[in-house]
Amino acid sequence: MAINLLEMLSSQMGGSQYSQIGKFLGADEGIVKSAMGAALPSILGSVISNGSTNTGAAGLINMLNKGNFDGSMLDNLGGLFGGGNATSSLMNSGSSILSSLMGNKLGSVVDMIGSLTGMKKSNSSSLMSMAAPLVMSMVGRYVKNKALDATGLSKFLGTQKKHVASALPAGMGNILGFDAGDIGSTVSNAANAGRAAVAETANAGGGILSKILPLALIALLAGGAYWFFTGKSATGALSDATSGITEGAAGLADKAGDMAGNAANAVKDGAAATVDAAGNAVEKAGEMAEGALDATTKAAREALGSIKFAAGSAGAEFSSFLAGGAEGDKSFRFKNLNFAVGSADISGETTEVDNLASVLKAYPSIKVQVAGYTDNTGNADKNKTLSEARATSVMNRLVAQGIDAGRITAKGFGDANPVADNSTKEGRAENRRIEISVMK
Repeated sequence: MAINLLEMLSSQMGGSQYSQIGKFLGADEGIVKSAMGAALPSILGSVISNGSTNTGAAGLINMLNKGNFDGSMLDNLGGLFGGGNATSSLMNSGSSILSSLMGNKLGSVVDMIGSLTGMKKSNSSSLMSMAAPLVMSMVGRYVKNKALDATGLSKFLGTQKKHVASALPAGMGNILGFDAGDIGSTVSNAANAGRAAVAETANAGGGILSKILPLALIALLAGGAYWFFTGKSATGALSDATSGITEGAAGLADKAGDMAGNAANAVKDGAAATVDAAGNAVEKAGEMAEGALDATTKAAREALGSIKFAAGSAGAEFSSFLAGGAEGDKSFRFKNLNFAVGSADISGETTEVDNLASVLKAYPSIKVQVAGYTDNTGNADKNKTLSEARATSVMNRLVAQGIDAGRITAKGFGDANPVADNSTKEGRAENRRIEISVMK
């Protein structure tokens, strides 16, 4: 019987797990189940895409080994979703996995899952962080049991493609770039057919070639333009156009046996024209992309003018810092950001974090570190774990607002670097904080 990792993953999850996750997130159990049904194939699809080459598969094996993803996690899911250190550790691990697998696609994936299921973006991000280690554990179990190397893993992941493709929500494949590798081989085949048609026509004569080359060039440029402006595959159109050119060339060649004298020069001229046209198209595309980026950034910065930053808030101070050239090493503390006691769950308003996301959109080249701190009450190791879990929660919130996870690093420092006296209640409150700074 063929292995279906996605089916095996889904079978690991039951009502009790969905209930626990729902209570942890404060979300309806049915919505949690629906969101997990979208998250698992999305994450596995990213694993498959990353492992499509031996180099990528080797990177996955390295991730599996470093994270100890051997499948043992799947034997005790009951203790992972109820909150506390186990859940925080799971989500921290998941955030790192998602950042590595999806990069700047993560925000769009989170947004789509939220839109499809009605789940809040912050909860969608947290659920993705919970699901990622489960996917890696299932893959890791198979790698361990079969003693797969990079080549073996890459081949195995290829067999899972059809299962994932049928389970992905509509439109998610486009976001992930899933199955994009198939385009290359089809275009290559079309190009080879085109070359054969031109070569055959060249043997038949230059006059006929002068008719065929413009048709070929138009077909190829049209296919490229279709891809560039729509983002959709032009494989079918390109293949059909090439087939038509091939048939036309064959028919005309039957009538042109006496016109071979100037074919070679015509081929050279046609090739040169094609290269020039392609070069101009690439240059134009670059100018358009650069212009679009400038326009987007400008619009984002203009949008900051409509945001009512609270005086002294992290967003207000960070925005002013960046607008002034980001000189010096400074960190900015969130003033109105609270967490449940002993938890990484953000409680109350998230406006200050959301405003910061708007600032980061306006400055797309800026990378930041989110740093978490606690007071010195309790166990130092647990405090450090909690501080990192809280920093990760803020990072997840920023990602859910559309910020590329690759631009953010979350780090916990526990009770290090106090800014106030831990012997007083007020001082301890100040030391429990989240700060943001620019990464140089």
